[in-house]
Amino acid sequence: MKRARFLPAVLLLLPSLVFAQAQGRVKGVVKNSKGVPITTATVVITCPEISNYRKDIKVDDKGSFATLIVDATKQYLFRIEAPGYQTIEQLHKPLIGAQTLSVEFVLQTFEELQAQAQGEVLESPGIKELREGNELIQAGKIAEGRAKIQQGLAIKPDLYLGWAELANLDAKDGKPADALANAKKCLEYKANFPVCLAIAANAALELGDRRAHESYMAAYKLANPSDPALLFNEAVEHLNKGDDAAAKPLLEEALAENGNFGPALFQLGMIYLREGNNAKARELLEKFLRVAPDHADAEVAKEMLKYL
Repeated sequence: MKRARFLPAVLLLLPSLVFAQAQGRVKGVVKNSKGVPITTATVVITCPEISNYRKDIKVDDKGSFATLIVDATKQYLFRIEAPGYQTIEQLHKPLIGAQTLSVEFVLQTFEELQAQAQGEVLESPGIKELREGNELIQAGKIAEGRAKIQQGLAIKPDLYLGWAELANLDAKDGKPADALANAKKCLEYKANFPVCLAIAANAALELGDRRAHESYMAAYKLANPSDPALLFNEAVEHLNKGDDAAAKPLLEEALAENGNFGPALFQLGMIYLREGNNAKARELLEKFLRVAPDHADAEVAKEMLKYL
């Protein structure tokens, strides 16, 4: 009978002994990508196997935390958050017994993630060739750059910027038919892209297709109504009629869009000169020579300044 009374006591001790052995400690530190501790981080620990388990921890002034996990036989989800950083989640299983699991959590800023994503995009098939092609063109290797862009378009035909670059190269080479064809391909994928509309308009005009030119110009004006070149061209129509009063506000508007738009600086300076406002004329003509020293009207501006 004594034996019978003794056994239940032993049985009662066994579960607590096993449970104690299943405990585990976790020590963690939260850092940024440069290894600097993030002191504003919070840690939320949950367990996929225990629906009501949750532990919230605030890191210390070294970005660190430590906690005891009672049942270390399961995996726990660690959610790390900090203002200005991308939240991360990681599954970890604590070490059983006297051992401590040490974990380092690294958070990235939103700016870092954006830069990383952009870098991945730049290296993606098609876009990589387009980027390399543009770099070759900037280095003066036009033929190699064109070939590389064509490779990119063969991989990813919807790269409208690639078609735009080819159209631009054709326009510079004096090939309006090719420029128009590539501009049209660009517009298939980006219907209101101002660069391709402008190239198409100019190419159509060179080919003698005035109707197409006017159509592309109308679309360009809708897509880019604040282009200082459009405002300047409208002002020139008034200047050719001797109507300074009508041209002046258009030139001022063009400069409001782009204060360094050389042609508008020159023409507005000449208007002020004709009005007798020499101080304003000098100001505009001097700025014109600073921003556009090689412009066709630069010599005229220099001569005018001699008398101001």
